[in-house]
Amino acid sequence: MGFVGAVAVTSLVAAILAAGAYASAAPVTALAIPDRDQHPQSPPSGWCGETAIQEALLHFGAWVSQNRIHAAGQSKHPDLYSDDIPRALDALGVRYDVYSPKTAGKTKGFAAYEAWVRAAIDAGDPVLAGVKILPTEHPTWGLDHFVLAIGHGPKGLLVNTTWGRREWASDATSKGISFANAFYALRLRGTGPPEGSTWTARLSVLDESPTEVRLQVRCGVPGARVERRPGPNAKATSTDTLPKGETTVKLPAEESAYFRCLS
Repeated sequence: MGFVGAVAVTSLVAAILAAGAYASAAPVTALAIPDRDQHPQSPPSGWCGETAIQEALLHFGAWVSQNRIHAAGQSKHPDLYSDDIPRALDALGVRYDVYSPKTAGKTKGFAAYEAWVRAAIDAGDPVLAGVKILPTEHPTWGLDHFVLAIGHGPKGLLVNTTWGRREWASDATSKGISFANAFYALRLRGTGPPEGSTWTARLSVLDESPTEVRLQVRCGVPGARVERRPGPNAKATSTDTLPKGETTVKLPAEESAYFRCLS
């Protein structure tokens, strides 16, 4: 039971329009994961990694503030760096696979990288990816920015920019987001056990203030039960039945909540 991980472009017209006009009839696959803005309290360098993780967590049924995500990485910097992100994911209970040319089964290069990302998306898993922003202000850096790859098509990879919009990106070296010299990617597989008597809840942020967040929790099956936990490995603090398969909850903005749908 659960939600289909990847859907055809015909059911994601709004998402594609948000990414720019797309006149071709060629197939596009995309996950229904909204792009979020970096939090107003983020530092001048931004919280792109924190935001990308938060987008994925909502898709996996968990609310964690960007501030708490940053703290989970135990970074020495104002924002998460590439070596901080796996530490944050571990602390947040996110299962993931790390890209390397060996795992892709091909030689190094964008073709192998893109194929690996496409396979993850086809299986319903978003990919946290590192990109350059051209022209770059940091030519010696391997990465300038983190995005969440949520789709693919003839124009390359569709990414949530963490700037409140989606964009198509490839290994082009023109202005904008680029996967040139792509090497950093984490396939995010969800939280909690990979199998069992639970399936993924989906969360949508309806309202958010500095002190409170209002979430829609969806299990997709009328009469389903949903349990709530304060952390990925904590005991459930409540279990509710959802007559219509969904409900709305309010909680303090800095309070973490992990939801699981029960069969």
